[in-house]
Amino acid sequence: VYVILSVSRSVHLSASYDVQIREIIERIEKENCLIELPFTSETINMQDLTLYIKSELNSIQRNMNDSALQVLSKCIYQQIDKQTQIFYILRLVLNQSYFSYLSQQRKQLNLTNISIDEILNAYIDHCEQKFGRKICSFIFNYISSSQSAIAEIELLDILSCNNEFFLEYCQKDLPKHLRFPPSLWIAVKYILGPLLSERYFDLKVVLCWSHSFIRRHMKQRYLKKVEDIRIAHRDIANYFLEAFIESKPLVDMNRNLQIRGDSGRRFILQQPLLYSEIAYNYRRLGELWYQLMHSGDIDRLKEYTLCCFEYLLSKVHGLSVEQLLWEFDIICSNILDADVLVVQTTIKNIANIISNNPMLFAGEVILRLKNIKNRYSEHIESLYNQAYEWCEACGVPVFVPISSWISTVPSMTITILPCIDGAFKIAPTTFNQHVFCTTRINEIAMYHIPSKKLVKKFSGHSELITSLQLTYNSRFLVTASIDRTIKLFNLSSGDLENTYTVHQDEILCMTLSHSNEQIVTGSRDRSIIVLRLETGEIEYSVEQHTDAVIAVALTQDDGILVSASRDKTIKRWTFRGMQLLDVIDTIISPIQHMIISTDDTFVIAACDDTSVQVKSLVTGSDIHNLEGHSSEVTSLSVSHDSMCCYVGCSNSHVYVYNLRSRLLLRVLTHHTSSVHDLYVSVDDYFLFSAAEDAIHVLNVKQQFNGFPGDGSSSSSKAITALSISREGDVAIAGSSAGVVRLFNLIDGEFTEQIVDHRAPVTQVALSHSYLFSLSGSRDTTVKVYDNEMGEIVAEFTEHSAPISHLRILEDNRKILSSDEQNYIKTWWANTGELIDSYNVPCKMLAVSPDGKYVVSGNGDNILKIWSLDDARVVRSIDHTEGKITCLAFRADSQYLITGGEDYSCKLWELSSGKLTQVLVEHEQCVTAVAISEDGKHVLTGDKSGQAIIWSFKDGAAVHKVTIHKTVIVSVSFATDSNVAIIASQDGLLSAWSTVAGAQLAIFYFSQNLIKLLVSQSGARYAAIVKNTSCVAMLSLFNIPFSDGSRMTQCQSQVFPEIIGAMLPVKPKPLLYPKDSTILTNSRENSKIDQLGGDTLLPDPMSKSQSKEFFKKKQRGPNKRNSTTGLSVSIANPAVNIVPPNKGYHMYSSRGSATGLIGSSEDPALAVINPHSSPTIHQTKEK
Repeated sequence: VYVILSVSRSVHLSASYDVQIREIIERIEKENCLIELPFTSETINMQDLTLYIKSELNSIQRNMNDSALQVLSKCIYQQIDKQTQIFYILRLVLNQSYFSYLSQQRKQLNLTNISIDEILNAYIDHCEQKFGRKICSFIFNYISSSQSAIAEIELLDILSCNNEFFLEYCQKDLPKHLRFPPSLWIAVKYILGPLLSERYFDLKVVLCWSHSFIRRHMKQRYLKKVEDIRIAHRDIANYFLEAFIESKPLVDMNRNLQIRGDSGRRFILQQPLLYSEIAYNYRRLGELWYQLMHSGDIDRLKEYTLCCFEYLLSKVHGLSVEQLLWEFDIICSNILDADVLVVQTTIKNIANIISNNPMLFAGEVILRLKNIKNRYSEHIESLYNQAYEWCEACGVPVFVPISSWISTVPSMTITILPCIDGAFKIAPTTFNQHVFCTTRINEIAMYHIPSKKLVKKFSGHSELITSLQLTYNSRFLVTASIDRTIKLFNLSSGDLENTYTVHQDEILCMTLSHSNEQIVTGSRDRSIIVLRLETGEIEYSVEQHTDAVIAVALTQDDGILVSASRDKTIKRWTFRGMQLLDVIDTIISPIQHMIISTDDTFVIAACDDTSVQVKSLVTGSDIHNLEGHSSEVTSLSVSHDSMCCYVGCSNSHVYVYNLRSRLLLRVLTHHTSSVHDLYVSVDDYFLFSAAEDAIHVLNVKQQFNGFPGDGSSSSSKAITALSISREGDVAIAGSSAGVVRLFNLIDGEFTEQIVDHRAPVTQVALSHSYLFSLSGSRDTTVKVYDNEMGEIVAEFTEHSAPISHLRILEDNRKILSSDEQNYIKTWWANTGELIDSYNVPCKMLAVSPDGKYVVSGNGDNILKIWSLDDARVVRSIDHTEGKITCLAFRADSQYLITGGEDYSCKLWELSSGKLTQVLVEHEQCVTAVAISEDGKHVLTGDKSGQAIIWSFKDGAAVHKVTIHKTVIVSVSFATDSNVAIIASQDGLLSAWSTVAGAQLAIFYFSQNLIKLLVSQSGARYAAIVKNTSCVAMLSLFNIPFSDGSRMTQCQSQVFPEIIGAMLPVKPKPLLYPKDSTILTNSRENSKIDQLGGDTLLPDPMSKSQSKEFFKKKQRGPNKRNSTTGLSVSIANPAVNIVPPNKGYHMYSSRGSATGLIGSSEDPALAVINPHSSPTIHQTKEK
């Protein structure tokens, strides 16, 4: 059942991400029928059918006598129940183009047993006869290769950049301007007639094949070759990338043509990512990824889409994160790439965060890629750098992580390929897109890894295949078998190239030279043979082992050949000349498997006694054994960085060892049967493992190698103490392991490890000007570390209980410390000499900014203010109805604010202890308080997550913040008191304008927040978060002006969904103004071309948003006029711009609303597997 919705053009729908709805759409698109209707011979009478046929003939001004009309009607009537497509067939044949074809072929209209393919071929043949096969193929291929549809101006622009077209079409002289003739397109379009359908996309008219089977038919006829498919997609991708926006050279030495520079300009429409500051180019967003994916250029796909920050941000904001993830799913079903998997995993993990606020995208990318960017290709580092640069240039406040406490780790199991005939020996291709495996029926199966599709089978062996390998240039697949033959399969044609029989007994092992010139085999007859790969000519044959040769391997330079035998020996040979160099005979058990490391350092041998022994390839000496497994070893593989060794066993486990330290890193238990073969990809990203009936592809880049524990921002133990310098440039952290570390808060890098305590660190502090550091521990000691000299200068040991508080007094010379037994001590920082000691309740303790007063209490409802100089108690203060939970001083040390369980906050005069104000608005226990430096505002937070900004002068509540839903753990002000910082226990951090009460920026720690410290400027942040041993460090970019009058609402409302809203991505300047895309001498061209001026682009095309941008410099914001050129009719769009974040806007105006279909070729061969975009279609009558 098809439900057709009739909606206004002002209504825009985005496709649902509901899985069930998508499954229904995909099921409909896979059906070959056009539409399901209750049409049968019983529901349609002959008279109505005759009237319908007559009306169709009248529409094309054709007449038919009554007898012929009755015959035609009867023929149609008889096929209603047999042919589901009969009415569409009728529409195709009752068309002027089809009658013209019949007239040329001198045929009569006959619908008896006619097929849809015959009619389609008639249309195509008619086009080819008039315009030539090559020219038709250019046009048809671009229409077939578009993801959903293509605009006529886009089609003409792409054809104008096709040099082959001009060389084919212009046999003599080329035109002055290299543009595809509009009149030619109009003629082609007229002949195609009902094969084409119009749709509306983003207020533009676009064309596509009217039905999916037409698209499939065109691909089967014109896009049979992989290269043709890639060229078509590449040309469309180049257009949206503006590759030839300046010019495209046209060179043909056979015709002595060399057109370069300005003469090669094609006058094509520019396709920027953004048309303006308020309008996205949805055509580029929708088509570019699809075209690059099918062009086979993975690097460009990553560079311009998947690892391009502005492109990803535009997708998230302009469409939706669900749409972006859907496209990633399609890409990952066509391409296996580690970078793509990392980005996909990152976006999946943050989808719920960025879907509501795209401004957080950059910070999340930085947070999750910072620690891993150097382990992947340059594209991941580029994405990280682009995100950071966007944060600097975006112009609105944004939190930027400068350390990473969450890293993206893709799922370990990437995919599982089911192999019906089993999987034994495996050989992936260089770029990990395909894998070859031997089967139990002695065939080689080729699978496309992302789609899991069986691409091809190679046969020829009669018995078990013992070895297979690809040549290093990927031209041949070489196999060896116990049937004593070696076979070469040509991978381009899939044919068997050669068969060599050089052994008298079973071939057990084989390897290829890196020069792709030799094959080396080992046999049960104890011989090793080196033969030419191209001819099979034997170069060397040696027989010096006393038992079967089970493994052979070559060094990277093909200088040394290593062979292993069941005779318990490993021998080294010179590959040129096959002279024996030495013998490793220290192995006491028969050898089953042998490999050498990629760096030519190690020889790894697995023996019958389950031992895996590592030998030196250079000296043959023993290094160590890899111990941790107890089952029979069935396969070995080593990473290409020679760091990890993978050992497959008969108990279905794979053991991962560090080859150098012999440490067992991990045991993989993903198989359920004996592991037959292992292979590590060339880039060390993936591990391929073959078992009984499946090939598993695992992500091993981060899972096993890990990342160097350089102590950058983490340790093996939880962070227990944290402090930052007054200047906000240095952080100090202590851990439960007793380790104290220093960090640079400018770039988030680890500086040094300064102190080791014998027990967990409880308190840390930094002196003014970064002169020295303090650390207190549960071991009862306080250590003073000189930051300039790099050594401990004093150790205070006067406490007899764990340290609970540390304060550096204002003079930067004295230290105040307290312990859990309520002893407060003051002492000299440089010597550790005791000055004074007090025994007062100090579970809660604070020192005034000027260092004159101490406020302390026992954690109840009473605090005492006492003078530090003479230990005189100034006054006791209290909250009569509950405990005091938090306190803070004003910067001038004149006032103290306290918050308590009685839901109130109280302001006290510090010198006298007088209560000056009571702030009562909270409905839960107050958990955090702060006073701005200028003394104008008070900020408080409570247990329910509510925060309030108060006026210090009169105690009035100025602004209430209610976005936090859990207990507030920290509140603070920036130096100029213009920005309030609030953090809650659930990890939500927010910045607010104290003037406008507007939200400036937010950030999610994605972990529960334990403690947050803010620098005085409000620019640097350090935090302790739960379940991680890292110090979380952030920076607030683009802090607003201190002048409150300059605080605009756009800084608080990031990107509201309103018409004309500013976009988060800034448009790039155009290379040419819009006028330059119109030919300068358009009035002087031929009359035929002038006829195409008004008909080339349908009227809705004139409402493209792009025209508004290109002409905006020549008119006022509300002025409208139109500019008309030779082949382009342009009118400015209406002012109402479609708001972003609304998805694709696609409607259909002829034919079925079905989506795209698969190619006739196997998609696994060339990454050709078109998918329809999940769009909302609307149909209407022509």
